[in-house]
Amino acid sequence: MNSHIHKYRFETGMADIHMHTLMGYTDCMIGFNSFHFHYFYGISSYSGHTHYYSGITGLPVKTENGHIHRMDGILEINRLHEHSFDSYTQEDIAYKPDRTMREAYV
Repeated sequence: MNSHIHKYRFETGMADIHMHTLMGYTDCMIGFNSFHFHYFYGISSYSGHTHYYSGITGLPVKTENGHIHRMDGILEINRLHEHSFDSYTQEDIAYKPDRTMREAYV
């Protein structure tokens, strides 16, 4: 399987009478074939406050046209509340060049 990324977009759970939209792209895959996952991270802002989030996707879930990954976790606490999320990446993928380390910076 070639190195690739997934797009994601979904809503968090309700907290403090509002929700956040998480959207972005996962990082490149780590692993190979059906045993791989992706890191993800981002920032979500709403009504003057910000939550940070990061995590690791689940292993691939086969679909009719490819695969998706589960994404779940909790946004960083801010203004005395936090939001949970539990959703999946989109099925569409974008292929990326191999990110093998070719240089070292000292």
